[in-house]
Amino acid sequence: MAHPQIAVFASSAKGGARPVRKIEGQGSLLGRTMHGIAYDPIHDEFTVPQQFGQAILTYRGAANGEERPIRIIQGPHTQLDAPEHLDVDPVHNEIFVPTRHGTILVFPRDGQGDVAPIRVLGGPETLLGSDEPLAVDAVHNLLISGGRLGRGQARLLIFNRADSGNTKPKAVVGGPRSGLNAFGGPFAVYPAKEEIIVSVRGTGPNADMSSDEAYVGVWSINDNGDVPPKYTIGGPKGVLRMPRGIALDAKNKNMLVSDKRLNAVLTFHFPEIF
Repeated sequence: MAHPQIAVFASSAKGGARPVRKIEGQGSLLGRTMHGIAYDPIHDEFTVPQQFGQAILTYRGAANGEERPIRIIQGPHTQLDAPEHLDVDPVHNEIFVPTRHGTILVFPRDGQGDVAPIRVLGGPETLLGSDEPLAVDAVHNLLISGGRLGRGQARLLIFNRADSGNTKPKAVVGGPRSGLNAFGGPFAVYPAKEEIIVSVRGTGPNADMSSDEAYVGVWSINDNGDVPPKYTIGGPKGVLRMPRGIALDAKNKNMLVSDKRLNAVLTFHFPEIF
């Protein structure tokens, strides 16, 4: 966001509700362009990229005010270069970070300082793009990443979680019927139903900024080829304009979507995916 801040709201918040706490200020070391935030429910931590500091910052789950990260991954051995997205696998204790060079760096979850990646996935066979969002399904040992063959040709790339080097994806989802053209932000996975939830930008000359064709789509981890989503929210003349992050509230069967152009977090009751 433009103002370096992480705001925490009550799950029932609506309208112009005030946050219950905020992490901000110089001491927090936060910067702009946090296009990914990952919460680790096992260790009660959350992790964000710091694009301008070339770093990965991890905070206590209850962090508040001008609170410093409890861990920082930063330095020349990390190979980080303006990171924008990430995901945390708290089961296997790993952090996955895509780069602008078409690679995915994997770090130990408890890494501190100038830590080299424990694995690097990348190369022409991977079909990885630059800074594409990703998500880890720790239950099925899968890594789902965005890929792009050109403008309007987005792809979902499905790898084994531990893949490294110049490894082909085990499945590729994309094509005209899929409706994938460009990704809006981080993916979500729901292993219990073997689902991948993706925010998709609309089409047209201004789609990079706003589109009433933008939507959130749901695919299966078992899909391969030009497969349309089995569920969507938004779409032509829908409420979404530029969906970004996605979070799932399985207990209440809700999906939360942040929208950059609406400057809002929208909550949808979506029992079909749970």
